[in-house]
Amino acid sequence: MSSPPFAINHRLCLGVYAGAFTLGLPLNVAALVALGTAARRRRLLPADILLLNLTIADLALVASLPVRMAEAAWETTWKLPPALCPLFVFLFFTSIYLTILSLTALSVDRYLSAAFPVQYRRRRRATHAAAAAAGFWVAALAHCSVVYVAQPDAAVNGTACYTRFAGPQLAVLLALRLEIFLVLFCLPLAITAFCYGRLVCIVVSLPTAAPGKRQRAVALASATAVAFVLCFAPFNVSHVVGYLRRENPPWRAYALLLTTLSACLDPLIFCFSSAALRRGLWQVWDTVGLGRLRARRRLPVGQSEGRAEVTGRGGSGGSSHRGVDGARLVTPWGLQT
Repeated sequence: MSSPPFAINHRLCLGVYAGAFTLGLPLNVAALVALGTAARRRRLLPADILLLNLTIADLALVASLPVRMAEAAWETTWKLPPALCPLFVFLFFTSIYLTILSLTALSVDRYLSAAFPVQYRRRRRATHAAAAAAGFWVAALAHCSVVYVAQPDAAVNGTACYTRFAGPQLAVLLALRLEIFLVLFCLPLAITAFCYGRLVCIVVSLPTAAPGKRQRAVALASATAVAFVLCFAPFNVSHVVGYLRRENPPWRAYALLLTTLSACLDPLIFCFSSAALRRGLWQVWDTVGLGRLRARRRLPVGQSEGRAEVTGRGGSGGSSHRGVDGARLVTPWGLQT
């Protein structure tokens, strides 16, 4: 038995997709330019690679939004060539889970920078982060290829794109969605929660950290975790609900709207957490001719931009440490950790 058509508010979907595209495109392009500017000044660090991977995933998600907007304007009627439907769905969901995996890797990088500042600084390599990013692409592409395994029957789906399924097709799809929920959401969520939870405990317990820095670190960790859950939990929970009820939940289309918000929230959160990224964004701001608005916020001429400091404890009860090159390690929230 096929699922009934979704009674969704197409105007709401169109508005959310349009807003996410309008905000997400310039923010992520600016973040990409800022990362490129930082890369020209110094060697790439693992956090740079992971941030770049996250930005590319967000840009891929943003690039798919015009199609979502057109689909909402057409009230779920697919007017593009039929062969593009599975390809579009494949790339759209791949970008979502690639974002989840990239956010998880960044949480691990920050936790290790805080918990083991000296040891991690010695052993981390940009090649390790690049290999991890490549693995994320393989995992996301492999799991999201489900769209080619369980394709809807044309007689059942009608003029919609990947929306309504016959009984056997739906059974296969729901089982695959449950596996995606466990592997690509529950596991990353558990890792992210552990890393940010431990990071907050480490920062709060540091006797040498200023109260303002503690509050900022806790706020940034909390904001990242909340954005992770807000954007991705409802959509992934719909996998479980659909599996238990043997149907596509009617509210699944609304849960999908929240995933697009990550393309707007990610660059904002990481801009506030990274001094190097902020400097790059300010340079982009100046390049487009809006530098006068930030004249009072320019860095002093003699201020150093080379080394970032990392907060953490690594064997001396929470006291500060010296890194391999003698740099003082104070906080893990910058690009250069």
